[in-house]
Amino acid sequence: MFFGRRLRFGMVVLAAQVLLLAMAVAWIVQLTLIAMNGHICFEEDNQVVLYLEITAMGLIAVFALVVFVIQYRRLGEKRSGEDRRQPPPGPV
Repeated sequence: MFFGRRLRFGMVVLAAQVLLLAMAVAWIVQLTLIAMNGHICFEEDNQVVLYLEITAMGLIAVFALVVFVIQYRRLGEKRSGEDRRQPPPGPV
């Protein structure tokens, strides 16, 4: 492949962080609108746009799940030069 494993994973983590930041900004905007107006109401007249937005949210959720699984698996991997044995107990 064109990109190495570390670079690809780094790009995935970066994309996940950008999505997390975008979601936080959207949440702040929604809460600010609720604070200003007392409620918030969304309406989408165009059905195509509505279903594209629903599909995009589903893809983002799947992406987040995949990144979570990759991160979880990486927690159990042994790194080069890592010793998993417990150190001997030292003096107390």
